Amino acid sequence: MRTCTILALTVAALALSPSAAATPAEGDVQRTDLAKGTSNTPVSIVTNGEETAFYVQSLVLKPGASSGWHAHPGPEQSVITEGSVVVTAADCVPVTYSAGQTVFLPPGVPHVVANRGAVDADVVVTYTLPADRMVRDDAPAACP
Repeated sequence: MRTCTILALTVAALALSPSAAATPAEGDVQRTDLAKGTSNTPVSIVTNGEETAFYVQSLVLKPGASSGWHAHPGPEQSVITEGSVVVTAADCVPVTYSAGQTVFLPPGVPHVVANRGAVDADVVVTYTLPADRMVRDDAPAACP
């Protein structure tokens, strides 16, 4: 009997309590997704409580273009939005990523990005970096 009474009081309290309604946007608000991609790579970003800079860049590689070997002091997440790119890291295994795919590179990994296709490759890149560091550090070629 006590359980039924508690249950009845709980249901009554919930029914009578004011509900929190979602707050819709007001005024002229527009949002545009810059990129959406998928990946099976586990991703973890830890900032350790230090000041962190976030960059979002639009990168266009013309046919035959290459980024040159470089690394970043923080993780890089890229979404290929048009065309395709070939990413080669220090393991010297080139991997092709096409529109809709995501590339994740941990901090400090030397790599090169190239467009070996016949059309422009468009990429939206996000970097999470220590605030006092540059986005890119040039690196020597890791592969012949």
